[in-house]
Order: sequence, then structure tokens, then C-alpha cells
Amino acid sequence: MTRISTPGNLFAPSRRPALALAAAVCLAVSACGYPGAGRAAPSATGAVASGASAAPVPAGLEPFYSQTVSWAPCEDDDGFQCATVSVPLDYKDPAGRTISLALKKLPASGTSPIGSLFVNPGGPGGSGIDLVSQGAQAFSADLRAHYDIIGFDPRGVGASTPLTCLSPEEIKQVAQDPAGTQDAPAAKEAEAPEEEFAQAALDSGRQAAEPCERHTPVPGLIDHMDTGSVARDLDVLRGLVGEERLTYLGTSYGTYLGARYAELFPDKVGRMVLDSAQDPAVDNARLRIDQAAALERTLRAYVEHCQKGDACPLSGGVEAGTAQLRDLFDRADAAPLPTSTQGVTIDGATARNAVGQTMYDETLWDRLTSALTAAIKDGDGTELAALSAPATEEGQDPEAAASKQAAQAANGPAINAVDCLDYPVRGDQAQWDAQAAQTRKVAPTLGEGLSYPDAFCQGWGHHSDHEPAAVRAQGAAPILVVGVTGDPATPYEWAQSLASQLESGHLLTVRGNGHGAYMRMGSCVSSAVDAYLLRGELPEPGATCQARYETPAEQSSSSPAGEPDSAGTQS
Repeated sequence: MTRISTPGNLFAPSRRPALALAAAVCLAVSACGYPGAGRAAPSATGAVASGASAAPVPAGLEPFYSQTVSWAPCEDDDGFQCATVSVPLDYKDPAGRTISLALKKLPASGTSPIGSLFVNPGGPGGSGIDLVSQGAQAFSADLRAHYDIIGFDPRGVGASTPLTCLSPEEIKQVAQDPAGTQDAPAAKEAEAPEEEFAQAALDSGRQAAEPCERHTPVPGLIDHMDTGSVARDLDVLRGLVGEERLTYLGTSYGTYLGARYAELFPDKVGRMVLDSAQDPAVDNARLRIDQAAALERTLRAYVEHCQKGDACPLSGGVEAGTAQLRDLFDRADAAPLPTSTQGVTIDGATARNAVGQTMYDETLWDRLTSALTAAIKDGDGTELAALSAPATEEGQDPEAAASKQAAQAANGPAINAVDCLDYPVRGDQAQWDAQAAQTRKVAPTLGEGLSYPDAFCQGWGHHSDHEPAAVRAQGAAPILVVGVTGDPATPYEWAQSLASQLESGHLLTVRGNGHGAYMRMGSCVSSAVDAYLLRGELPEPGATCQARYETPAEQSSSSPAGEPDSAGTQS
């Protein structure tokens, strides 16, 4: 995948030369149905939502900014409120077809709320609905007390009008056999000679797009899932909840969305925090190479951590340890490792996936050491299988979990749709091969699957005219950028770059390993983010936090003292 997001289940390197046909993006997906797709634009004379924003409305979009938002208790949890709104499929033709966006709100628990906080977990293709559903696990007690926290599934994703890339029969089949959803074409592509990788990637893109074009209920959706359109959707949502300026917390790809919003609507930026930032000036090929290098650096940090312990199965120093991991992956490809589950084995790609996932969260590193010990010394892949398995909600009905996994599989290529619209196809086969060689050089252990993004998008066939560029957001309110020095997905250098690009950027450095700092890397980070979102107080220039892996409750108990002020007032 081009941009890797929510920690814990998003590293999905495949055996294919092109990336992310089967990306394991954490989505909240509603099987095949979606409310409101294809409806006419809402009437301009319709009732205005309570507290609708007085900020200027872009010409031609008045009906969308004035529609009523009918919040109601969510069917799955009446502690939250859900709603659906309409936006244009194509902002260049606002009178044409519409699509729906699904929203979920965690109402402020305190008696004096100060506004609405919009959140995005990353992806692209991550579910804001799922993020908000995490409640106290994702947001501090102070934020939950003083903000209505609102997540939405971006256009083409989950419970919003979805990109659908499986037939109803295929979705049913996946629900009946979730363990059988491994992507079969990947294994065939793994056998392709290296000189044919670019063509294989191009073919993969074409083959991935075709079923999406065929099964998506709204024609043309695949051409309008770009981040610029999502940013415009976000401004509609801002207006509908009555905020003159957007208060926003975005992680990973969510930082790219926030930066694009700030560039489009600098005068409507309120308090914005961009955690584990992406550099909007980097093109698709460089993005992939930078990510591969960051992932390999974090892996080396893990190997060093492992070898400092008493039970590490990787011996002889960091170089030797990473070589032993590559040997494990090769052996598992030749003879998959058995597990305690009958009929389930672990091949090299799955083992690599398990190792890659744990790079996002340093608290999993000791579990990884245990799993590698069983795999290397005993030939047992059971613990690696557990690390690579999709996360399930505690107490969730198995049938419901299988149905959700099937819907996610149908919607998985949403990440490709966004990536291929956000980045123009550049280069030719010779350049793509050279970039792939560079990726192998900087990431010999975990870089497989991170090459040939432009070839894949060439085959995908749905592009836009957007060009990567530095974001200035001239005139915007201060924007807090958070960067983790050992981030495996969005390298720290990207956070430095974005903070310097933004006219009002402020950088908070977090020294540690992992992806996503807020509510994950200690009270120093969470307190700094809360201080800005609640009171407009920025960290001192050059501020640094040392990562500490505390529980959400521990981080909430360390939130900064003091009363929040109105989020519309910058201090």
C-alpha cells in the first residue's frame, strides 16, 4: 500500500511486485448496501442543520452545506450517534449524481462542550467510524469530555457509498470461508522472473480495477476518490456541524488529508494536529522507497532489542539477525510452517507480514520474539499466525466478524483507488526497475511488495491531474505536526519536512519506535496534543517527548490541567 496507517493490522506485503491488492485496511463496512447513493442533490430550500456554520459557502454547493443532519442513536451502540449526509460525486458537477457519507459521533461527556473534533485514522481507506468506536482507547478523558468527536468513512469506504470489488456471490463465499481469502494471484506472480515484474505489476493493476468497475453500484466512483475530494467533503461536514473552523486530529494518511484541507481552506483551519505525518511533496516512487527504508530501520531496532534479551533466536549481531529472518522467510516459502490449527500453515509472505505488523507497535516486540523462537527453533508457525491474523472485536459474534471481513475484502482496493488518483504515473520500465533495485537495497528484509507503484497505477487506469507539491497553507492557524523518530511507515523526515513547509507548522518530536503517537506513546505526547486541541497551547519550539508505552487510562490521568477554551479561538 502506498501509505500505511492504523497500527497493528496494516502491514500487508505480498508476494506480488505491485502492492496492496489485498491490503488489510481496518474498515467499518456495511455489506453491499449504502443509504442515499444516486439521490438528487438536497433541496436548497431544505431546513438548515441546527447551528449551521456562518462561514462562506463555495458557490454551487449551498444545498449540501444547508442539508439537515439527522443524528440518531447508532444501531450497534446507542452510546454513539450516527448520521448520513450527501455530497457531490464530482465537485466540478455539483448538480449531478450524489454519494453518501456515513458519520459516527461520540457526544461530549462533559457539561461544557467546546465544539466538534473530526478525526481520521489513516489508510487511505481507514474507517473514521471504527476509530470513534474505540472511545477511551483512542481519545483522552479530557477530549471526550469537551468535544463531540466525529469520525466518517471517506467516500468509497466502508459504510459510506463504497467501492465494491467483489460480486455478491464472492462476498458470500468469503463470509463462509474467511480463512480462504488469501489472494491467489499473488502466488502466481511470485514465480515471474524479475525482468517481468513491471509487466506483472501493470497486469495486477488492470486486474484489480476491473471488478471494482463492474461491481461498484455508483458508476464513476472509482474516478472520484481522490484526497482533494475527501478534503472538500470534510469542509461540508465542518459546515454542517456548525463550526466556522475545523478542529481536526489525523494520523498517518490522515495527516495528508489534513494538509490538503489546509491548503484548500486555510482560513477555515482551527486547531489541527497531524500525527505521524506524510510529506505531500513526495511522489509515489520516492514515497515507497522512503517507507521501505524506514521499515527496515525499525526492524533493525527490533533485532537489536531482541538480542539484548536472554531468549532471542537471532544471533550474531544486527546484520546476522536480519539475514536469519530472510532465511526464515525463504524456508517458509519452500516448506510452509505448520500451526496448531489443522490445515493452516504459514508461508514466507505471511511470516513477513507478521514481522512487519509488529514494527508498528513496540509493545508487541516481545511477543514477536516468542513467535520467532517457536518458528526458528521448533518449526512451529502458530504464534506467527496469531500475530498476522486480523484483529477481532472482543466478544464479537463469529458470523458477524466473518461478514465484516468479507465486506472489508470487497472494499479493500479502495486504497488503490485513492493512491492512483493522488499520484500521477511517472517513469518507464527502466526507471521502475531502478527504483525497485533501490528498494531492495534499502530494505532487503521487509521491502518486498513495496516496488512498482507507478506500473501498478498505470494498469489500474484511473488517474487525476494532481501533482505532489509542498503545502504552505498560507494564513492558516497553527498546525501541530507530530513525528516519531523510529516510525516504520511515515519516516520522521516527513514530519520535519511537512512542519517546515507549512507557514504555521510546529513540530513535536517523539523519540521511540512505532506508528501513531497520540494515546500510544505516553502522557508527554497525549498531554501536548490535548493542550493544543483544548486550549490552543503549542509545545515550545524544539520540544521532544520520550516514548513511554502507557495504557490509555494512564495517559488520560496525566492530561494537562486547566480549563479548555473555545476551539474557535486561537491562542
